[in-house]
Amino acid sequence: MDPPNAIAIKLDFANPRIVSRAKRDARMGFTEMQKKRWFTFAISSDRDLRDALRWLGEAYEAAR
Repeated sequence: MDPPNAIAIKLDFANPRIVSRAKRDARMGFTEMQKKRWFTFAISSDRDLRDALRWLGEAYEAAR
């Protein structure tokens, strides 16, 4: 995974507003694998953990 200090987040069912916000976040990377929307979130310090958890929550809510 690139960068190596990232988590992967699947936002397949997220609304366009969330996807747009993710693409504007400089810590987010974007890729499509098997027609699914995957984002990576780079964690470079403990300050990034709150936002990483927020993005994981967004992915969870979108998948429900």
